[in-house]
Amino acid sequence: MVTIQRVNRGAEKGLTLLEMLVSMVVIGVIALGFFSLFTALVNSAVLAKQRSVGGALANNHMEYLRSLPYDRLAVSGGSIIASSYLPAETETVIDNVTYKTKTNIEYIDDAYDGCGPYPTPELKQLYCRNYATPGNSGGNGDNADANPADYKVVHVEVSLASGTRLAVMDSQVAARVAETASTTGALFINVTDPSGNAVQGATVKVVNTTLMPTVSVSDSTDTNGAAIFYGLPPDSEQDYTITVEKSGYSTIESIQSSGALQPTYPSQTILSQQSSYLALVIAPMHQDSLIIEAVDTAGAPLANVSVQVKGGYKKYTATSDTAYYFDSLSPTDLRPVTGADGITTLNDLPPINGYEFCGDAGAGGCSAGGVNYYLASAVPYGGANSLAPVSIPLSSDTSAPSFLYGGTDYAQKVRLILTTNSAFPRVFSMNPSSASLADDLRNVSIVFDGSNLGSASAFLTQGGTTYTSLGCTGSATQLACDYDLSGVTAGDMQVTVQNGSGSLVLPVTPLGGFRVVP
Repeated sequence: MVTIQRVNRGAEKGLTLLEMLVSMVVIGVIALGFFSLFTALVNSAVLAKQRSVGGALANNHMEYLRSLPYDRLAVSGGSIIASSYLPAETETVIDNVTYKTKTNIEYIDDAYDGCGPYPTPELKQLYCRNYATPGNSGGNGDNADANPADYKVVHVEVSLASGTRLAVMDSQVAARVAETASTTGALFINVTDPSGNAVQGATVKVVNTTLMPTVSVSDSTDTNGAAIFYGLPPDSEQDYTITVEKSGYSTIESIQSSGALQPTYPSQTILSQQSSYLALVIAPMHQDSLIIEAVDTAGAPLANVSVQVKGGYKKYTATSDTAYYFDSLSPTDLRPVTGADGITTLNDLPPINGYEFCGDAGAGGCSAGGVNYYLASAVPYGGANSLAPVSIPLSSDTSAPSFLYGGTDYAQKVRLILTTNSAFPRVFSMNPSSASLADDLRNVSIVFDGSNLGSASAFLTQGGTTYTSLGCTGSATQLACDYDLSGVTAGDMQVTVQNGSGSLVLPVTPLGGFRVVP
C-alpha cells in the first residue's frame, strides 16, 4: 500500500533573496564603520608614536644647541653673522619615516639694560622686549643700549616630510661673558604692499661683498612686515644691498646713489652702535602680464616690431629722471618682437606705477628692420587711464578684467599706434578723459599732452555729430581745447587730433575715447 504524506511548506522558516541582500548591506555598513574606526585608531597610534619621536628629536637637538659655544649659534641663511653656520634644516630617518628638523636663531634686544637705537618709537615698542612706554615701570627701555643683541632665541621645529608638525621648542640662550659695547650696527627693514599693509613671510636678503669676509644674511618678515638684522659690520658707504622677494609678489632690490640722483630704495650704510632703516614695497603680481598690439595709424597690424617697454619701480626719486628697474632696451636689448598678427607679450611685470613705450616721448625704442617707429598713442584695454601710462592690475584685484591670447589670460592689453612720420600728431595723455551729464557741459576744457601739437586741432565725435573746439592754445607738447558738449548723451566719444601731417584717431574701443557718464 502506498502512503502519501502531505507536507505543509507554509510552516517552513527562511529568508528571501531580497532579505539576504538587505542583511548583507547592513552587515557591510557595520563592518565598514568598524574598519574605519580601526584605521583611525591605527593612524592615531602611529601619529602618537611619530609625535613622541619628533619630541625626542626636538629635545635632543635643543640640548645639542645649548651645548655649543654662544658664537656658534647661527644658522645658514639666517640673520646672524658668524664665521661658520649650522644647517637650517636637517633630515633624520627612523623606521623608514623621514623627520625634518628646522632651526631658526635670532638676536633679541631686551629693555633690561636699555633698548638699541631704533629709528622710531613705534619700532622700539614692538621689538625691544619688556620695553615699557615712558612713564610706566618695567625695564630701562629709555636708556641707550650700545649692544642691543642681548641674547639669542633658538626655535626648533620637527615635522614629517608631508609638512605635519610634530614638535616645537623655544629657548633663550645668553653669552657666558659680560656684555660689552658693540662695534657693529643694526638694520631695520619694513615691507608693505602698495596699500601700506604689512607683508608677512617675505624673504629679506642683506648682502655686502665689499667687506672681508663678505656679509650675506637673510630673514623672513614677521606679522608687522619687519625684519631686523643685528651685528652688521660697519661700512660708511652704500654697500649693503637689500633684496626683498616673496612667491606671487614682485621683487625689489636696493641700489646706490648715482651722482646727485637719490634712489627710491637706497642701499644702506651701517655705522657702529647706530641703526639704519629702509621701507620697501612689493606687490601681488600676475605672471602673465601684458599683451602688446602694434598697429599703424590706419589700424593695420605691424609685424616684426621690436618694442621698448619700461616702467614699474622707479630707480630714482627725481621726477625729471626716467630710469626704471624694468627697461627692455637698457642695459641689454631684450625688446619683445611682434608676430605676423602684430602682437607680442610680456610676463612678470611688477604692478607698480605704470608702463611707457618706445622710449622717452615715444620717439625711439620701437623699430623694425632698421626703420624707426614713433609712438602716436598707447591705448590700454583696461584700467583707469584712457591713455598712457598703462597700468598693470594687482593679482589681488579680482574685479580687473583679463585678456585672452594664445590660450592664456593676461592682466592687461595695450594697443600701440605707431607711425614712421616724425611730424605726425602724437598724444600720450588726455585730461580729463571723461565728463558727467550732471556737469555744465557748455565749456569743457581738455588738455592733450604729446608731441607735434603746436599747430594741431582736436574734435570729438558721437554718433553723427562732431564737436569742434571753441578754441585751442598750447605748444608743441601740449594742446588745450575748450568744447561745448551740450546735447551729448552718455557713452564714448571718438577723439581726433590732427595737424598738417595727418590725423590721429583715438579709438573708442578699447579706452582711447572721451567718456560721458550719467
